[in-house]
Amino acid sequence: MVLMFWWLALILLVLAAAAVFFFRRPKATASSLAVAHSGRMTSLPSFRKAMRARLMTTVAFLAVIALTGLSTLAGISRPAWVETVNPEKKLRDVMLCLDVSGSMLGYDADLLEAYQELVDRFDGERIGMTVFNSTAVSAFPLTDDYDMVQNYLEEAEEGFRTWGSEGTDYSWSTSPPNIGGSSLIGDGLVSCVDNFDRQDEDRSRSIIFATDNMLAGDPLFDLDEATDIAVDSEVRVYSLSPPSVLTNPQTKELESVSDRTGGKQFDMGSASTIDRIVAEIQSQEAENTPGRSYTVVHDMPAVPLGIAVFGLAGVFVLAWRTKS
Repeated sequence: MVLMFWWLALILLVLAAAAVFFFRRPKATASSLAVAHSGRMTSLPSFRKAMRARLMTTVAFLAVIALTGLSTLAGISRPAWVETVNPEKKLRDVMLCLDVSGSMLGYDADLLEAYQELVDRFDGERIGMTVFNSTAVSAFPLTDDYDMVQNYLEEAEEGFRTWGSEGTDYSWSTSPPNIGGSSLIGDGLVSCVDNFDRQDEDRSRSIIFATDNMLAGDPLFDLDEATDIAVDSEVRVYSLSPPSVLTNPQTKELESVSDRTGGKQFDMGSASTIDRIVAEIQSQEAENTPGRSYTVVHDMPAVPLGIAVFGLAGVFVLAWRTKS
């Protein structure tokens, strides 16, 4: 603990001492008058008892005044606990990549709920989200503002549950009329890879790729080419799919994509899927970089000022007792 304004207390103490020294005036005393047989009076037990009580009251009075004064000076000095914080930011980026094509509309709400569980388990990773159908749209860029991410995912989940098979703004915005086909899986994966920023930093990058792998159209990149781009960009792909709509060839293809990039393939129906994805991502080697240090000052005036208040009350009580 430190006193932030210790110099102010020192100045006040010096001024108080100077005031006592310069303005103190000796009281005029009347000429002494001898009193016969005063020794008998001062030797009385009641007199001695009264004198002892007077002395104790005076000592207590001076002690309380001193304590009150010191406590007041301590409060004025602003006692505080100073803490230097050196935050660390994890160099791990996670892109949520969601297929919003027609064949996925019945599952997207559950996938968004799974995304929320994932975000709850993460600690320090930056999270982004990209949705795709015949074209891709960035829902939100990579960020560590988890409150914003959760609010966004909750609203998106509610939208999919409300609209159901009719789709949502995502479905319409990712299906422009000038682009043929839908559920262009390879193009969606490439768009998700392209949405990683800070390419000059050595960061761990992962994509949670939620799709049924039901291609319907002619993409610019097939899934194999998109996987090559992910590998070249050192991005791991963790595929997350609704198992009830997958056939064996589609499952094998997603497994191949994940394996080639260093990730894994997961099914939505497994109770341990979320834990396993988080464990896989957080187990990746990623350096920690210190954030900008900042100093936090925690003011702690309550104790000295509280003592000063009680001391002041004690001064009034003892002053009344001394006067009486």
